[in-house]
Amino acid sequence: MYKPHTQCSLLNIAQLHQALDDHNAELNKWNQWIAHVLNTVDTHSVLVMALSQCNAPWLQHILHMLLKNGTNAVVNGYNPHSYNQVEFNLTLPIYHVGGASLFTALNKHLCLPAVFTVCNSTLSIKITPTIASITSETTAKNICSVIIKPCAQSGQTSLHGVSLLTDKTALEEVATYHPAQNGVRGLYWKHAAEQLTQKISSGNVHLGKEMLVIVAHCFGKDQTYLVLATPSCKEDYTDWDNDAHKKVGPLWSFATDGDATCQAHPVSSPIYGILSGLAGLNLYTGPHDMTLDFDYKHILKHKLFLELSPLRLT
Repeated sequence: MYKPHTQCSLLNIAQLHQALDDHNAELNKWNQWIAHVLNTVDTHSVLVMALSQCNAPWLQHILHMLLKNGTNAVVNGYNPHSYNQVEFNLTLPIYHVGGASLFTALNKHLCLPAVFTVCNSTLSIKITPTIASITSETTAKNICSVIIKPCAQSGQTSLHGVSLLTDKTALEEVATYHPAQNGVRGLYWKHAAEQLTQKISSGNVHLGKEMLVIVAHCFGKDQTYLVLATPSCKEDYTDWDNDAHKKVGPLWSFATDGDATCQAHPVSSPIYGILSGLAGLNLYTGPHDMTLDFDYKHILKHKLFLELSPLRLT
């Protein structure tokens, strides 16, 4: 006999018929219970109408007290608290970092939303992590599930300029199996490909300590969208140009915590007159006139390196 939590796709025809019969029996049971409740309500309504037409003084006094107590119960009853987006944003990191115990304690002390309220009010978005070599299919799948579909469901059809933001984040040093991609997560990406067996035998496999994440930020909006989680890559904007630029907006810049290079912008470009006044910051652009916005600490670092080196600029 199959268990109730067995997936329907794993059942045979006889088991599916048995499951359908069980569901129909349960449905008939609920229908009978609802009919009984409705019949009880009708009976109580008839009784209340009969009592209201009686002229006995003691009965009128009882009905008056019941009506008064019922009104007080409605006025002083449970009034659910409405939460704003700031409170929901505060509860999410508390739940993910401290777990259910800390979340429950702060929920009672600070009057934060409960776990059930947060789960019902939060949109669940699944990110496909990059295992082994970076592929366009993974990036395109994340762009569609994280940006295009949620924006379409919420009715956000206006186009915005988009900036790609990249930075590294700490990664838990543990290897886990990812069934959707039939691969191992948590390993350094060069060792997570088909050569995994050979690398393990030679002792060259090590766990990843950092992960580089790339998010998309729409100008004029506060929200960011994660599109790629991978050890290293800055070539994912080609996947954006395939479809997302028509539904979300064009890429305007690529902001990175490190330094990077772009091709020199031609003088004949229509935006060269604007960029030429920025004195070396945005004189270089990538495909489709996309500018590069990097961390200013790297500008200072390279300047000091040139000044202190024997080949410093004059």
